Amino acid sequence: MAGAEGQRIVAAIEELSIELGYGDELSERSQRWAGRGKTTQGPLDSADEELIARLRGALASLASAARDSEDGGRNSEAAVIAALDGAELVMRGEILLGNGARLSALVPSFAFLATLPVVGKERSLTLSRRVAELLEDAGG
Repeated sequence: MAGAEGQRIVAAIEELSIELGYGDELSERSQRWAGRGKTTQGPLDSADEELIARLRGALASLASAARDSEDGGRNSEAAVIAALDGAELVMRGEILLGNGARLSALVPSFAFLATLPVVGKERSLTLSRRVAELLEDAGG
């Protein structure tokens, strides 16, 4: 699953984070959120482990940027970390089952879950739709 498709997915999430104003000042929080997890479900090769880490990091950046794009954005760090943990578990499961190609279809749901604790349902749905558009525009 790593490779071009993985790059395309990460690039779409990162592009949305940049649209929301993600920058260096947000990286400490997003790195903290991305660094949690590291749950294991079975043996994955190093390329898949790297992809999962990059996707989790991109989702953490998106959540951080979304939080700061809202005036007085919600701050539920534990809920964001739980959402990222859940997305990571699903990613690992899909890859282990040989369904890594499904990840791009799941990314909008991951974006929704990662941003829900910080911006609420309506804004998270909008962000989910936007990442789906970016993925489609990038050839998926």
